[in-house]
Amino acid sequence: MMFKPGDVISFVCKDGSFGMAKLLRIDTHDELPVPQPVYHFLIYSLRNLFPPNVAYLPDAKVFIPHLPIMESGVKQSGATFIAYQDVSEEELDAYTIWKQAFFAGEAGIFELTIDEAVAIMLEALGKEKT
Repeated sequence: MMFKPGDVISFVCKDGSFGMAKLLRIDTHDELPVPQPVYHFLIYSLRNLFPPNVAYLPDAKVFIPHLPIMESGVKQSGATFIAYQDVSEEELDAYTIWKQAFFAGEAGIFELTIDEAVAIMLEALGKEKT
């Protein structure tokens, strides 16, 4: 698993469907005081019975602007590469807010699969999966 910032990926959900996300950044131990790299994703609202491909990108809508996942969780997510898109400064805004909150002790990192972390975020926000 060698993803880089800008990679758009699909991931497997517990219900057998597939989600889609964009990797915004990877922080190593040099940037964050954690034991493994942290992958920062933008999660799209797309859920599909089939793995998404590049044809889904034009209609992709941002659902969660930032979701930090430990590398171990990404490895367990069944993630596969779809396409590459440059990461914009605007897309990094939520990461910047999270990083400030993290160093203030007000935000954390998920050590779960992408789908499990999305489910927890939805529960915290009082939303259901779309």
